[in-house]
Amino acid sequence: MNSRIVKQLFKKEMLDVLRDKKTVLMMVIVPLIVYPLILILGMQVMTGVSQEMAKSTYKIAVVGQCKEQYISLFKDVDESTYSVEIVTSDSLEQDLLKGDVDCYLEITEDEATGVENVNIYYLSASSRSNYAVDVAYEIIKDYSRAKTEAMLVDANLDPELVLSPIKLEYVDKSTAEESTGSLLGSMLPFMLVVSILMGTMYPAIDTTSGEKERGTLETVLTLPVTSRELIFSKFLAVSIFGIASALLNILSMCGVMAYMMNMMKTMGANSFDGVDIGKFVGPMLIGTLCVFAFAVFVSALSMCVCAFAKSYKEANNYITPVTLVVMLASFVSFLPNVELTKNMALIPVVNICLLLRDLLVFKFNYLNVLIVLLSNVIYGIMATLVLGRIYNSESVMFGDGQSGIQLFEKRSNMKKGGVPTLGDCGFVVVLMAFIYLYVGSSLQLQLGATGLVLSQLLFVAVPLVIAIYSKKSLIETFKLRIGSVKKLVGGVLLGVGVIVAGLVISVISSYIFAESAGASQEGLMSFVPESFLAGLLVIALTPAICEEMFFRGYVFAALENKLKIVTAILINGALFGVFHMSLAKFVGTAFLGAMLCYIGYKTRSILPGIIIHFMNNAFSCLLLYYPDKMVRLMPVLGDGESSERMVSGAIVIVAGLLCGIIGLMLLSKNSSKILENEKI
Repeated sequence: MNSRIVKQLFKKEMLDVLRDKKTVLMMVIVPLIVYPLILILGMQVMTGVSQEMAKSTYKIAVVGQCKEQYISLFKDVDESTYSVEIVTSDSLEQDLLKGDVDCYLEITEDEATGVENVNIYYLSASSRSNYAVDVAYEIIKDYSRAKTEAMLVDANLDPELVLSPIKLEYVDKSTAEESTGSLLGSMLPFMLVVSILMGTMYPAIDTTSGEKERGTLETVLTLPVTSRELIFSKFLAVSIFGIASALLNILSMCGVMAYMMNMMKTMGANSFDGVDIGKFVGPMLIGTLCVFAFAVFVSALSMCVCAFAKSYKEANNYITPVTLVVMLASFVSFLPNVELTKNMALIPVVNICLLLRDLLVFKFNYLNVLIVLLSNVIYGIMATLVLGRIYNSESVMFGDGQSGIQLFEKRSNMKKGGVPTLGDCGFVVVLMAFIYLYVGSSLQLQLGATGLVLSQLLFVAVPLVIAIYSKKSLIETFKLRIGSVKKLVGGVLLGVGVIVAGLVISVISSYIFAESAGASQEGLMSFVPESFLAGLLVIALTPAICEEMFFRGYVFAALENKLKIVTAILINGALFGVFHMSLAKFVGTAFLGAMLCYIGYKTRSILPGIIIHFMNNAFSCLLLYYPDKMVRLMPVLGDGESSERMVSGAIVIVAGLLCGIIGLMLLSKNSSKILENEKI
């Protein structure tokens, strides 16, 4: 890599980005002006509204028995505390709805006990009515206590001793800095993460799809520069803007917080008394370093997404789902019971939010900090490598649009045959995620095992309808072929080895993510029918057919058509793992999904995948219904460290290994050849 060429390209990218007003706006104006204004004006508005509500006069009506007594009670209230106006009305409900009455009291007296029952009617949707209820409640509570004390005095009892036999005091052992950090830790990580994404988004769009739209990319590629030099210069420019955006946001937020603390002190609030700002310097320096690594990762991720777009507008459409996902993940900082564990420290976006929250309350360990830092660096490197593969693909950089979303075109313009595009595939995956999350979950909760079957059928119905509508070849899209017997046998034998390997991976994952594994097991048990055959249908057969049709059919057909086979297999496996929504099962499920893709690629048929998927789920079904018999048959499934269990485990592993080797040998002979050009 020529450093002089990289330097010149870097200067070019920086100038191109700085010419874009949106970039300057999002990186400088938003953190330095917009966010401070939002926070300061928001605080002033809330303070003004609170003061206005306290000074307002509230209209309260009183009806029923003893009403004169309560009317005089409200009239005698100190106006410096509450301002109440007693009103009368012939139609209280109508006046309450119209706002002529803020709330009204209905008093009844129990003749047997002499207890006065007070019902307060109000509108929870009205802020004035809500505040009026609080005022009425406080006045009546004070009156009730005074009346109780008078009754105790008449009975020659000490009111204080009777009403407050236990003295309760709250002693806060947190330091002033920890209390302040806890307050800031729920809000600042979210704002910082979103602002960093916004700061890197527009430079990423400009350096990728923006250059395509301007028609300057072809000119650059005619120069004596390598793709590595071009990618590195673009990535370096976007990363600089990402880091600068992060730094500006941190400085801006620190300034706003200092201003707000000084304003609160001026107003007489003692919430920030004794706060030593200097104690935040050390943790924030650590946090800044991790934020910089996160900014680099977000820069590479944004460039990867935008590189697929052909125009500025299209890139904005592509980056919008990424923005929503990042915002959703960053909400974790508002959740009180989520802690930064070693496992959570590996999850992008979530890790940086939880780390910043822990840093602000001075409760962190350096191992988690190191994991967060290294994980973001590794994710950034991986995204950069993917970006390099994208820029080496002519089909992506100068494609004919066959990777875009074609579903929204006129059906008469759609060509008959072929497989789905990458754009259609991405759209259907996102659509299925929402359908399965909302519709599928509702069906499962309401109908149990039947709902589970219906939710699985969605994995067939949705892609099938879309494939028919877009005139795709159902045989090519879903691999609806039987294939040769040799390939079928080879695929199934390899699948046996995959199932054994998956069991080993699942055992290790369950040990690492014990809580997630237990939750997944409990969730599955709630859908298990009483009959074994019914369970086999619900747990094994239906998912085997439906999930294979979706993942190894529709999704994999689109992926392998445009991507290199290894890339397509890995992406499909990762999607398969994510859709099962279990941290403990992710690695094992992703491995199974990837290997099923490989078998489908070699056999050109979906049938081996369905058979293997059924065998894998049927094995789990046997464990659920006949655990004792399965342990006797395979002692390795039991507990303990007996020699019998070790021998059984060795036999299972060796048998699985032999089946896998034989299956690979059968599949490797006379393999179908797939063209590799125009793939990444």
